Amino acid sequence: MNIIGAEDEYFENDIDPSVDDQCSHFQSIELLKERPTHLLVFLQHVILQFDCAPLLCYLHADLFRNLNNKEAKKHFVDFYHNFLDKGAVLRVQIPQNVSFELDRTRPELFSEEQQKKFVREVQTLQAQELLVQLDDFRQKRMMGMTPCELELSELESIRSCDRATQEARERAIAEQLLEKLGEIQ
Repeated sequence: MNIIGAEDEYFENDIDPSVDDQCSHFQSIELLKERPTHLLVFLQHVILQFDCAPLLCYLHADLFRNLNNKEAKKHFVDFYHNFLDKGAVLRVQIPQNVSFELDRTRPELFSEEQQKKFVREVQTLQAQELLVQLDDFRQKRMMGMTPCELELSELESIRSCDRATQEARERAIAEQLLEKLGEIQ
């Protein structure tokens, strides 16, 4: 049996070829939002490796955009206190113009259109941080260093013809991951 040394060429491509990251759902946050299980895996990675406030703010802003004006006005104050207030636990970076306006006026006094504009601008700023986190996730996944890789592999190996069966299996895996995430917290 030959002994392989560190200088040998055998170690050049030692990354697991079974993880095809180029076709993965982890290329953008928009693709992740379509796959709840993949989003949960990414969320768990972010919680373990980074500050999760940008991701949570981005997702909350996405929900905020889908509200009607009356609901949006009510929820903007919560969004402000969770992410934008100077004493917020999940404080995120805020564009200078938004920060200036929020310092001058109480959040509930802004019009619905102005509130939605602020949320869009904050979300756009968070998207830049998410790109860094997604890149880190893809690199670590190629090295086999991401959480819940077994569940992801199981999910990606399901190629059922029946869409309902595939969705039910994905939902079951997502529920398992949600329980794991709850245990971490």
